Amino acid sequence: MATDVLEKPVLKPKDLNLDILQRKGVVAEEMEKLICKAPEKKDVKIGLIGIGFELHFDWKKAKESYTEATEQIKSVFGSNNQLLALKEPIQTKKAVLEALNNFKTEDMSGLIIYQASYIAGDLALAIGNWLRENKMPLLSWSHDEVTGGRLTANRLCGQNFLLNILNSLEVKYSWVFDRPKSKQLDLILDKFIRVVSAKKRMQHATILMVGGMRVPGFYDCELNEMSISKHLGLAVDRVDIETVWKHGEQFKNEDVDAIVQKLINSKLCKYQGVSKRELFLSVRFSLAIANYAREGDYIGIALKNWPELFDNYQIAGDGAGALVQDLGIPVADESDMGALITMVTMNEISNGNSLPTLTDMSILNDKENKLGMWHCGGSSTRLMRKGTKFEIRNHSILDNYDEEQSYGMLLEFLLEKGDITIAKYQYPHASSMLSFEGEIIDSPMRFRGAYGEVSPKNEKASAIVGTILSNGLDHHWIIGRGHIQEDLKEFNHWANIENLEFVIPGTTGRSIQKKLNY
Repeated sequence: MATDVLEKPVLKPKDLNLDILQRKGVVAEEMEKLICKAPEKKDVKIGLIGIGFELHFDWKKAKESYTEATEQIKSVFGSNNQLLALKEPIQTKKAVLEALNNFKTEDMSGLIIYQASYIAGDLALAIGNWLRENKMPLLSWSHDEVTGGRLTANRLCGQNFLLNILNSLEVKYSWVFDRPKSKQLDLILDKFIRVVSAKKRMQHATILMVGGMRVPGFYDCELNEMSISKHLGLAVDRVDIETVWKHGEQFKNEDVDAIVQKLINSKLCKYQGVSKRELFLSVRFSLAIANYAREGDYIGIALKNWPELFDNYQIAGDGAGALVQDLGIPVADESDMGALITMVTMNEISNGNSLPTLTDMSILNDKENKLGMWHCGGSSTRLMRKGTKFEIRNHSILDNYDEEQSYGMLLEFLLEKGDITIAKYQYPHASSMLSFEGEIIDSPMRFRGAYGEVSPKNEKASAIVGTILSNGLDHHWIIGRGHIQEDLKEFNHWANIENLEFVIPGTTGRSIQKKLNY
């Protein structure tokens, strides 16, 4: 049975704060000229089979509806996807196994089953057993009937029959029942395709710990590598700071100085208070990290930005991390491995559009139902609020102790308003996640650093804080642009990761023991 690799359509990007996506980092263009190019993404292939039963149902209409389904699926494919599909629906055990095996040889990473009509039981059983041997994300799609006269397809019952058999065989699936050409169906198909693509790209990819390990005492920042590999397919490499620091010595002083001048003379910079030496070393360190990541094909960096950078190199690394993130490379401060894999997942499922950044949850305003999200000053400059400017400063927390012994550089600004999702894979195994959606709203800068005030969407602010405190969850949280909680839940379904539930709102509570197995 021949298979066709169908023509790829033009990508229609998901709306994730599109204004932000069109921005460039303050010195991103200058940095790109000095470092390795970003690797090209490989295509991810997704299979489509239509299933039906010619003996009892209208086969002509089944073929017509399958053709329309194929065109709709093609219309939501991304520029780095290929669709593997047959020209007609199939109805026998032999034919479906032949198709699935052919798709497998072409490196199929996910499967969509279109319910062209009711089906024979042995066909469903064959699909289930094949998926038990070849685990991959599966989306079952069915829709309503043409009413009046004879029942010509009986698709809903056919989908019911199929999923009964798959579930009985302990085969995981997602499903959708929605009419063709609906906007909601496009969203479901698009979500599934992006999640399959992210899962494929993350399988056997590697993240890098610059500094080798977590910062002192931050126990919730070091996760079980075996569990990360089990759930996400990711490997972890570790490198000492000195190796990356020396990697930066290849960049010419005049090239680094040019970037420093562009940064401090930007019309968006309203204050510069960092020494010339620390600016130079911070920018050079950002080039070193970015180039090291590109050369090593690392998809994200966890940066141990203290204490060695303070004590041995006399800089604070947050601003360097911000400039690296302007290049589309996720960087988690304080070597937070759970934060990094959350950032990487957000980055991959959104095709690089979620611009994740690490924060603390530092304010609960129960009366006004708001949360204050803050961190020291390591966010991408693309996230700076329109109409505001950034400040280049020494570390505000070091300033708390002694301004004379404080180091830079950090980039301080208000985070852009708009729809966001906050989430984190949890210590110690990354086998659970808490996530919620909201909006960064207008607010003043409550503290120096990178700051945004969040109005939660479906949960009360006190329920979010209560859940975190009662469950003893991690102390860093990742903000990604757009409402992508359902995307994360779909990804977690296929990664066997639990989505944590919220407690009732309140400002007091009792402990809920977290699950320490995985």
